[in-house]
Formats: sequence, C-alpha cells, structure tokens
Amino acid sequence: MNLEEARKILWLKNNRRPIGELLDEGYLTPSKLEWAAEKAYDPAINQAAKVILESLKEPVSLSKNNVEAQPPDSSLEIGITLEKARTILWPFAPYKGQPMGNLVDSQQLSLKDLGYAIETAWDEKVRQAATALALVRLEQVVKEPIPSAGFVHVISGGRSFSQRRQFQFALLEGLIFGIFFSIVLALSGAWTIYSLKPHPAGKPLNEIVSTPTGIIALVIVLILLTFFGWLINFIPDQITKRIDKKIDEHRRGEEGEEKAIQLIVQALDGNWRLFRNILIPGRNKGDLDLVLVGPPGVWSLEVKNWHGEYRNIGENWEYRHGKKWKAASANPSRQAVNNAARLGNFLKADNLKVFVNPAVVWANEENSVSVENPSVAVWSLNRLPDELGNIWQGEKLSQPEREKIIEKLTKLCDRQKAN
Repeated sequence: MNLEEARKILWLKNNRRPIGELLDEGYLTPSKLEWAAEKAYDPAINQAAKVILESLKEPVSLSKNNVEAQPPDSSLEIGITLEKARTILWPFAPYKGQPMGNLVDSQQLSLKDLGYAIETAWDEKVRQAATALALVRLEQVVKEPIPSAGFVHVISGGRSFSQRRQFQFALLEGLIFGIFFSIVLALSGAWTIYSLKPHPAGKPLNEIVSTPTGIIALVIVLILLTFFGWLINFIPDQITKRIDKKIDEHRRGEEGEEKAIQLIVQALDGNWRLFRNILIPGRNKGDLDLVLVGPPGVWSLEVKNWHGEYRNIGENWEYRHGKKWKAASANPSRQAVNNAARLGNFLKADNLKVFVNPAVVWANEENSVSVENPSVAVWSLNRLPDELGNIWQGEKLSQPEREKIIEKLTKLCDRQKAN
C-alpha cells in the first residue's frame, strides 16, 4: 500500500471519511494513528496508519518515477443536508421565522445576507444552513453528510448500583446517628431524673476536696466527663467520615457512567441499543453497568472511575501505594468477564446463543491507567469513540437476533423499574 492509497482508506465507523482528509483537518493526530496501527481491527486501517506514520517520519518527494498524484476532492463539506438547511428558520428581520430555502429561492435573501448570517448568527444551525445555501448559490460542489440512522437508543433498568448504594449508606448513617443520640438522650434523661430526686444531705464539696482521696476522686470524675464529651464528638465524626467516603466513591462511579454514556451516544447511531443498570436475575445475580447491542454483537461494559494511579497487567489490577504496587481490592477485568458470562447465560435461556464481549471503560480523565497485555479490553474515556468505531466490523448479528435480544433486555428493564 502506497501513501496515496493509505490516505483514501476510510477511518473508523464513528467518522467514516478518508484518513487523508481527517489528517489534513487535524482530527487525526500521530497518537491516534499510532493507536490505529496497533489496535485497529480493520487490517486496511491498520496498514494505512503504519504507512502514513512512516511518511510523517520521512517526507516523501514526488518525482517522475512516483505515481502521479490524484487531483484532490474539490467538493466542500457543509455539515448539514441541503434539505435540512432549507428548513432552518431565518433569525433576522424583516423575514424572521421564514424558511431560509424559500427566502433564497424568491431572492429575498442575497449572498450578502447569507454572509452576514455566517458571521453573526448565534445558532450554529443557522450558520451551517447559510454556508450551505451560499455555496449552492455560488455553484460550488458540496458534500452532504452521510444520512444517519438516528441516535443510539438508551434503555434504563432504573436506579444504578451506585445510586442504590448511596441511598443505603445514607440510610445507614441516619440509623446509626439516630441510635447513638437516642442513647445520649436516654442517659441525659436518667441523670436529670436522678438529680431531681431528694437525697440525704452529704458533705459539702469543699470538705470532700480538702482530703487527698477527695481530690483524686474529683480529678477522676472530671477526666471521665471530659472523655465522655470527647467520645460523643469522636464517634459520630468517624462514622460520618467512613460512610461519606463510601458515598463519594459510589457518586464518582455514577459520574463515570454518565460520562461514558454521553460519549457512546455521540459515537454510535440508531442501529445500536444501550442498556444501563441491568440486574441479571437468578441464582448468579450480577449488576451490569452498560450493555451495548448492535450489528457487530453484544458488549458488556464495566465502568470504573477510581481515584489514584492504577495499572492492569494481564488479568491483574494494582494501585500505587507510596513506592510500591499493591493488588486492588476489586478486579474490573474479572468483573467484566463474569458479567459477560452472566448475560450470555441469561440470553441462552431463550436459545439466544451469542458471545458477549467483555470490556472495561476507565472513566477517570485525571488519572489514566497503564495497560500491558490485558486479558480484557480496557478503553480509556478519551479513546472511547475510536474504540467504538473499531468494533464495528460488519454485521455479525442478524436483524432477527438483535430484535430478540433487545426485546428480552427491554422487558427485563421494564420489570426492574416496576419493582
């Protein structure tokens, strides 16, 4: 494959355009090409990335012996279909609220008006529509975007595992505080009742503290009262810190899922279904963060938004503790594999024999994870759109199979929300 052929190869499904165009526009960077050269499933993309990376290292000069360069594509991308551009409403007086296509056809909008809209309109759709209609008026060849199948459909099974745990910890915190302060109030009430009862006259305090034994007794009482007061403040504080830490961990997990969902919705189209917060029933229960169902297959995604420095070597996950690496308390790779197996068995019960692909989504943008020979694919958040484009390698699930899987998972989500 030569350089010209490499530049014509189409990029991943999330941006299905020639690699050369994306490189010229700055969308493709050397780091993205390095990723594609190493991890792209499509061998054509893999080889094209390698060829272009080599050309970036050593600039190629065209000579008489080189293959003659093909003329560049003279069409201009407009980012909006002409049909859509014509329906956008003009935002300025005196034609405010009228479709721009009709105004251009009746020559009520001139090229100068369209140019003004391109420069000053607040709405991006108006700017795109004005650009498209101005290019048509100038008789330029325009390239309309490929029609989309719509947006990915997101189906939820109700509250996520993280949300349920946050609620449970908040209830536990309230219960512990209620019990603790009930005991304190009971003791205070008992002491008040005791102090109000008449007691035989005892020795006055100055006589008691006039002896060494009395002084020691008074000191002990003061120490006990001080300790009791400190204990009243210490115990609730420690309980609050531990429970709040757990709540914060689950809140970060929820935020990580939301970030991943936003990127998935942007990267995929209506050919896909995204299920979230699925609880697989049966003896071997499992909480699945995200499940993707599309033409290439089914994926079970385990989303992690952990703080700190982590690494994944093979199947093992470790975190840095000082200068040492220690085994992580949970293993995302194993969780992803187990959840994929649970989902596969759940579908198999209805004779839907499909392999569920496990993957881990690392959702912490501040602390990246280092990965070496992973047993399960680990997708960082900034690479997620490319990874999703990478998995689209033709239709491996037939339409009837997809519809049965989607129907089964949708019913499961509906039952969960009803309970």
